[in-house]
Amino acid sequence: MRIIWNPNPLLTAVELDDADKKLLWHQMKVHVLEERISEADFDLDPEHQKWCRDALKDRCPVDFVAEAQKSLDYPFICGDEKRNDKTFDEYITERADVYAAELLLGHSGDCTYVPCSCLKCHAEAMIGVDTIPGLGKHEASYIGSASDGRTIDEAIVYLRHAHVPRWIEEAKRAHAWLVAYQREHFAQEVVAQDPQPPRPKP
Repeated sequence: MRIIWNPNPLLTAVELDDADKKLLWHQMKVHVLEERISEADFDLDPEHQKWCRDALKDRCPVDFVAEAQKSLDYPFICGDEKRNDKTFDEYITERADVYAAELLLGHSGDCTYVPCSCLKCHAEAMIGVDTIPGLGKHEASYIGSASDGRTIDEAIVYLRHAHVPRWIEEAKRAHAWLVAYQREHFAQEVVAQDPQPPRPKP
């Protein structure tokens, strides 16, 4: 595995070697199996069945056992049957390939204050790495904006001089995190105070 640190920390790439890809494949298989077991467990749980009948009414499944069997799908998972022209292992390979590609891209999702899951975060968790440890979602959002089209030094200056009142504390934390990131991964000094700092975008 090789981590390619980027001056914009949200764009740090994680390159996998063959052993890492194999680990990711198996982690993906475990994850998918856990999801299917959870779905089957819900279908077989009497409390969940009652909730379904009360809340979903006519949209509630008629046969919960059949729904559980659909989730577990033994002939697909452990046999040779295909679903959508793919074996279970081919399906896992396809999902693992998507995650491996995400590791080379940027963070975007809950971790950057965007209302969706971040596949890169999920992929990193599967292989046991974290390229933005300790970075809060608000601060990550500021770092993403500050890093857009700027060097890491310029982004640090930009964050240091954030002046909109509701941004001040979060921008300070983002600034401190980015300075620490720069020191750890780029071994540079924090830039001196800019006599004419750039004004943050509203």
